[in-house]
Amino acid sequence: MNYNPKSELARNLDGISPKRRSIKWRLIGMVISLVLVVWMMVYFGNRDSTPTREIEVKQAQPEGKVSAGDDAALYRDMIFLKQAKRADAPDVLLKALDGQNHSLTQHAGKLVLVNFWATWCQPCIREMPSMERLYAKFKPQGLEIVAISLDQGNEQEVRDFVAKLKLTFPIVLDPEHRAKALYKVRGLPTSYLLDRKGQVVGYGVGPREWDSEAAFALVGHLLDEKS
Repeated sequence: MNYNPKSELARNLDGISPKRRSIKWRLIGMVISLVLVVWMMVYFGNRDSTPTREIEVKQAQPEGKVSAGDDAALYRDMIFLKQAKRADAPDVLLKALDGQNHSLTQHAGKLVLVNFWATWCQPCIREMPSMERLYAKFKPQGLEIVAISLDQGNEQEVRDFVAKLKLTFPIVLDPEHRAKALYKVRGLPTSYLLDRKGQVVGYGVGPREWDSEAAFALVGHLLDEKS
């Protein structure tokens, strides 16, 4: 092959052969990649170490305290429908197991959990023990539970049920379903929460774990409300 000075000059114009030029660009590419990696580590590392505004707000709030109007999460955790505008709860006058007439207004000044149930309702049976534990925990702070039985059979069945589960909160009887109609109960169990003014603050259909942290948080929050 003949030597061509022009071709050789063009190949070595920058003083670097093709092979050496390839090595040079590889090194430059590696350096650029390394710089990018270091920059990304520093940038995203600083982002992770800086709390967002939401986290800062949560850290600034005292634990266990929820401001008024900011308690929606407490209701959601209990799958409770919060009343946007509270209204007076319908009063009922029903006979209790002790033979005395019982009304909701006699619990004025207390937080009242009104629970509609029946002895033949399996979800109600599962729910009742947790209600008793809630009652034992918060009764000294002003909680009252009124369990309205919708049984239409023998009253003794209700007595036996209460004795078996060792329930200590008031049990009233609604065999004619008057209270059920007033509260528009469509399924069992159904629960309503009434504040210290006797107003409905929320309600839910279906069984709940009333001895759970979510229940304690909601009930504790409502008990702490200023009347």
